Amino acid sequence: MQAYKLTLRPETAFGTPLVGDTLFGHICWGIVEQFGEAVLSKCLQGYTEQQPFLVVSDAFPAGYLPLPTLPSAYWEEGCETDRKKLKKRQWLPLAALQSESKLWQQQAKSNNDIQQNLVSEHSQPHNSLNRQTHTTSASGQFAPYESEQIWYAVGSLWEVYLLLDETRLNVADLQQVICNIGQSGYGRDASVGLGKFSITVWEKTDLFEQQHSSSVWALAPCCPQNQGFDAANSFYHIHTRFGRHGNVQATAGKPFKKPVLMAQTGAVFSGVLLDKPFIGQGVGGVSVSQPQAVQQGYAPVLQFAIPNNLL
Repeated sequence: MQAYKLTLRPETAFGTPLVGDTLFGHICWGIVEQFGEAVLSKCLQGYTEQQPFLVVSDAFPAGYLPLPTLPSAYWEEGCETDRKKLKKRQWLPLAALQSESKLWQQQAKSNNDIQQNLVSEHSQPHNSLNRQTHTTSASGQFAPYESEQIWYAVGSLWEVYLLLDETRLNVADLQQVICNIGQSGYGRDASVGLGKFSITVWEKTDLFEQQHSSSVWALAPCCPQNQGFDAANSFYHIHTRFGRHGNVQATAGKPFKKPVLMAQTGAVFSGVLLDKPFIGQGVGGVSVSQPQAVQQGYAPVLQFAIPNNLL
């Protein structure tokens, strides 16, 4: 698979975080709209049998990666010892990959270290409207509610990594699909103007070249079950993804997908020497209304060395 890095600039607030599995779902819908359902069906052949045509990472601040999820004993202690401040250091500069992994926490940055108010959340007031009566509710009473919006700092750039099987989807076609998503909007409330972005750079990357290490960390949420990893030396936080359909299925009678238990971005897995730049699995059977739907349970991974005395 060919690895690409795309750099995007948020143009509006977002209703949904820029995470790999959700962006993958948008891309699938985009392929259907742009090229037809038959093209997507061809792309998804073997998807649940370790043959993904595309694996998408989360979006990270330009020049950074998520700090691996490792116990505090794995990090070499530096000048900062306040655990609350250390916990906020979630972004690892790409330059730090040249140093020993035990030093990474010292080099990691918090959101505000990178840029003031890099990511912030704000409540947006709304009001219900009955389209039949042209009043705010069935009883005519004022019925306000709020929804959370995610704001990325003005001018900030974010990077997404893509692993693409170009025998099944041309890179130019993928570029067009993602450009369309940026123009029409991504995630919740895209129909009212949220989730718009522009692509500033699209380039190949050698970040995923094999390092012959049996330890990796994930750049997106994933489903690592039954893949032979050493449980005693694998570390991650879990998250239950309560997904829902997008596009026309979002307004269908059953828009919600079945919940999927996933390891969060930054998860560390050890004990298997991989011959591919991703882990996880494609998850099928997640939808009642759309039986052919799949969930991205794959994640791009980077190999790294954990000091032997810590294993």
